[in-house]
Amino acid sequence: MAEFAYQNVEAWNTAVKLTAAVGRLKIGSNLKASADAQTKAFEQAGLACALIAEGASREGPGQAALYRDARGALAQCRSWLHVLAAVTNEQDTVFGNEFDLAETASRQVNGLLRALDRPAPMGPQGQGPRPPMQRGGPPPRGERTMR
Repeated sequence: MAEFAYQNVEAWNTAVKLTAAVGRLKIGSNLKASADAQTKAFEQAGLACALIAEGASREGPGQAALYRDARGALAQCRSWLHVLAAVTNEQDTVFGNEFDLAETASRQVNGLLRALDRPAPMGPQGQGPRPPMQRGGPPPRGERTMR
């Protein structure tokens, strides 16, 4: 099986675990509202997975936008879990594992966004990134040395 870039993103792995956990929830209520809340939480967790995977294959501002949308989907998943707890008359701690996974994935996405927002190191006169250091060897093309 081929490995894709998004499989190496920890936030994606956590979001997949969240999606699976929300999908496996056994709700002891026959209220339509509880089924709807679980479905919405599941959809948002899945959407976060998709956005993180798509963001891993992009660069630049598009990547950051996808990660921000993923963070929003994770927040909506948490909100639907709160709704689910309320309509089933359960304490939030009943869904503690799902809340923890959503929070962890959100923090991991925030870490990705911070890394993207960090400016690249600048060269001597602010002319873009500094070129790699060269050790010994001949001078760069076009430059002459004094003998």
